[in-house]
Amino acid sequence: MKSKLKSWRDFHNRINLVYHAIIAVSLIPFALVFLDIDSGEDSASQLEGPTEIGVMVILLATVFMTCFRVWKNAKEKYATIDQDWNIKKRLIVYFNFQIKRYMQLEVGAIVSLVGLWLTTNYAFAIAYLLVLVQFSLLRPSQDKVIRDLKLNKAEREKLRSDEL
Repeated sequence: MKSKLKSWRDFHNRINLVYHAIIAVSLIPFALVFLDIDSGEDSASQLEGPTEIGVMVILLATVFMTCFRVWKNAKEKYATIDQDWNIKKRLIVYFNFQIKRYMQLEVGAIVSLVGLWLTTNYAFAIAYLLVLVQFSLLRPSQDKVIRDLKLNKAEREKLRSDEL
């Protein structure tokens, strides 16, 4: 993210655009695969027997471990953002950190999508929905940024002003 950041509105528009684009990468294909499986036509699993079970276990474990990693060290990562930095620099570092978290969640969503396509098992649909719930918990908002960056009253006022 360039330092063209002029106001909260600029930051929020930029992070929201990336956030929604990352979700859309897997949401559209997931909807198509889900509707194809749920259409009533013969949509058998691409795998059979023990191979299917092994792939299911590996893919579901991958989804849950990926999602766990997103939450594991968040507070420690936020603590690395120096409180002495100006708001603009802190927002840029925060933006980069959040994008990495969104990308990690997207990996879990794509693994769920691949699992649903390979096995046609609805456990992957549930896993995908759980990933979407996590995305909703990470939705960028002013209150979340203030809480995560631990901004004091003067910094909050500056953030809410038109200039950073």
